[in-house]
Amino acid sequence: MWAIRHPPALLVFLLAACGGAEASSLAQAVTDTLPGGIPRVTSPAPTAWTDSTGAQLVEEARWSGEDGSPGELGQPQSLAVDEAGRVYVVDTKPAIIKVFAPDGELIRTIGREGEGPGEFRVGFIAAREGLLVLHDPNLARTSVWDTAGTFRKSWHSSCCYWSDIQIDSRQRIYVPSMVPGKQGETPRGTPYVRWSPDGVALDTVWVPYRSSGEYWTVSVKGPDGKMRGSMSTGIPFMPDLEHTLHPDSGIVYGWSGAYALVRSATGPDSVLVFGRAWTAESIDDARRKAELEDRIREPAKTYGEANVRSAFKLEDVPSTLPAFMNLQVDRSGRIWVRRHLVADTTRAAFDVFDSTGAYLGPVSVPFPMREWGLKAWTRDGLVTIIEDENGRPTVVRLRLETPTGKR
Repeated sequence: MWAIRHPPALLVFLLAACGGAEASSLAQAVTDTLPGGIPRVTSPAPTAWTDSTGAQLVEEARWSGEDGSPGELGQPQSLAVDEAGRVYVVDTKPAIIKVFAPDGELIRTIGREGEGPGEFRVGFIAAREGLLVLHDPNLARTSVWDTAGTFRKSWHSSCCYWSDIQIDSRQRIYVPSMVPGKQGETPRGTPYVRWSPDGVALDTVWVPYRSSGEYWTVSVKGPDGKMRGSMSTGIPFMPDLEHTLHPDSGIVYGWSGAYALVRSATGPDSVLVFGRAWTAESIDDARRKAELEDRIREPAKTYGEANVRSAFKLEDVPSTLPAFMNLQVDRSGRIWVRRHLVADTTRAAFDVFDSTGAYLGPVSVPFPMREWGLKAWTRDGLVTIIEDENGRPTVVRLRLETPTGKR
């Protein structure tokens, strides 16, 4: 099979409806001040574009390498984009970083599978200002190259947390860490250790802890009555605390049971609080049942279907959607809030906020995207990896165009 490429701006993806009545006019964000002098920005409706006068995501390129060629993507795990538009993909089987030009041409490969200098088993990457950083949670190690592929150094960091990493505007490297909690104490949250490119631990940013308090738990006992195995999983559509790293510094987080988000420098502090007017949407019983059946399928193989069904109950599944699914921030400081779409699984939908917290308007991508991972946000759009009609991993580059021509 040949590599697939489209010329720039071949396909233009328009906004899809955001649900509810179409906005007839733009609104103005309202700013007030919370105790402690924290600014709060609330938008009653879009302030820059609506569904009918909206922004567009323009597809600039897509590619998937030929079968058996060096550019073929087998099982991609993470990706990053640098300022020049080069795309870095961590592939597996074997582990390697593949570097592509903006049009999809393979430029070089970096690293290889192993445990020596410049080697890794799995990887989550970030690229910025000449640095390429990979964190391997299996080896509990973080490694740095320059973007030309020259290995610099690696150091022991943290294990077990399979999550994206980041390089901020001050070249601090954010690596998620695991901190064991003390019995009986409320967890502090999720820590990200900030490292220098030389491997010096600088400080820690803490994502605040808040639990939905409700999980499904199933276990199995042996003939002797002793526990042989147990698992817990979140209940579908249950609100939770979502967070993302900010490319300038710090984090953005919010409880999805409401539409209020927080920009924070270190976790405990609040630099900005923002959100938009929101009314919870209902989920019909057919969709709730479908999600329940999907969650039962895999655990039933290990714990037995009857056992799982007794623990996973339809009445536990909420009848309304959370405000959002997850959060991301692009290199221009825009916050992309991904929304749940129950009735339409053919696309992905976002609410876009500017760096001041004003709600700009909705944008959608006309193909399904993974809920987590395999997305990298640039100054003017995003790069993602999807599956084509044959199930092949395919890189897609999209550019955001707004009604005013400003990005």
